[in-house]
Amino acid sequence: MFEIEDLRHAGFALYMLYAELQKLERIQDMPRPYNMEKRQAIASETRTRILEAARRLLASESETDLSMEAIAQRADVSRLTLYYQFNSRTGLLEALYDHLANRGNMRRIPEVFLEPDPAAAIDKLVSIFVGFWASDPVALRRLRAMAVLDPEIAKGIQARDARRTHIAGQISKRMVTAGRKKFTEQQLHAASTVLSLLTGFATYDALATAGHSQKETIAIIARLARCAVN
Repeated sequence: MFEIEDLRHAGFALYMLYAELQKLERIQDMPRPYNMEKRQAIASETRTRILEAARRLLASESETDLSMEAIAQRADVSRLTLYYQFNSRTGLLEALYDHLANRGNMRRIPEVFLEPDPAAAIDKLVSIFVGFWASDPVALRRLRAMAVLDPEIAKGIQARDARRTHIAGQISKRMVTAGRKKFTEQQLHAASTVLSLLTGFATYDALATAGHSQKETIAIIARLARCAVN
């Protein structure tokens, strides 16, 4: 009886030792925080390099290809890395639009809605969009040109133009309310459409190509924009 009890204690001790060893192995297999941070930093750097490669392809007058292969080659990464980072060409394009927006300081858009004076809000809206278009005009022009033949690019461009149209509609309503004028729905829609058109790339590009400076372009568009909603 004594021997059996000893064996039971020994078996339990071995079981506990095995459990502790298993726990230790799991802890060792867990990624350490500093390793995770390092991997995240490398992934972020790779992502930025890919987006910059895509932007440079757009900004280059001699390049006409914005395929995954062309971007991977320009970024010096494999296609597998592109798909790992963005899942698909659509995902990469969406990230590229955001990358261009960040470079163009579009994060300032909330300032438009925080501006209590509607007329000043229009001036800020114009200034922000002109600044964005001027930040990388060649890349933005070519991206829009590609949208004519590339449905994936067209979808992203249309979605972002729709955001600008929505913003223009909100600002137009504020201007009408502040001026205490009675606009019909049709008139308000027309004013919003004109404001969206004036803050679009085509208007900026036409004025810039004509030789107007960024400051002059902002002044011209802002004056026309105020007229559109008055």
